[in-house]
Amino acid sequence: MSCTKKTETSPVEAPSPETAVRKFVELSAQAKELSDKDRLGELCTGEMKLALEQMSAEQFGMFYLNGNISIQDFQVLSSSRDKSKAQIVYQVSVENKQGTDITKEMNQREVDLSETPAGWLIEAVRPKGVDKLVFTRGMIF
Repeated sequence: MSCTKKTETSPVEAPSPETAVRKFVELSAQAKELSDKDRLGELCTGEMKLALEQMSAEQFGMFYLNGNISIQDFQVLSSSRDKSKAQIVYQVSVENKQGTDITKEMNQREVDLSETPAGWLIEAVRPKGVDKLVFTRGMIF
């Protein structure tokens, strides 16, 4: 009689709403080619997916492909879930090299998500709180 050791595998936990938001924010900042528009769309549903689908290649290039924004900090400020819906409030600090002067920007956003068979998808993103723009020459808005 031989003995075999039974190993148990732990179930793989689906990514959380917070992880879905972080992934979307990071991909938005790191987009390098037009195909990244489709990758962003795969992370969305509803209004957000429609907005990306309706965005022209020129618009996507102007808003996402300039490569001059780098994330300095990302923090989830609050998170709530109700069955298959979630809402995340996050703050992101970025360095923006698009203009003649490098700026540091801090933005807060509120994100609505829905749980689908594909995981947590972003439905909508709205400004939250007071966005701040800091120029390296000392001007603060």
